[in-house]
Amino acid sequence: MVVFGGRRAHESRMYKLGFDNTDYSVVVKNRGSPPNPWRWEIYRAGKSSPIGQSPIFFHTMAGANKAGKVALKQLLAKLNT
Repeated sequence: MVVFGGRRAHESRMYKLGFDNTDYSVVVKNRGSPPNPWRWEIYRAGKSSPIGQSPIFFHTMAGANKAGKVALKQLLAKLNT
């Protein structure tokens, strides 16, 4: 299970207010030290801080991006229920 913003996404009704799938995006950032410096972060439009981030660091930017897209899909599925 992915935790967003310190809460489980499906437990917070605040996230559902004005919800639109296109408001959310995955960003991959170099936040660590080699050999695994990459981390995905999920942002909501209009927010400067991420609402979720990977609990681990990745060896490649592509690997972090792929895992981030999976996490975003899980978040959107929870918000749509």
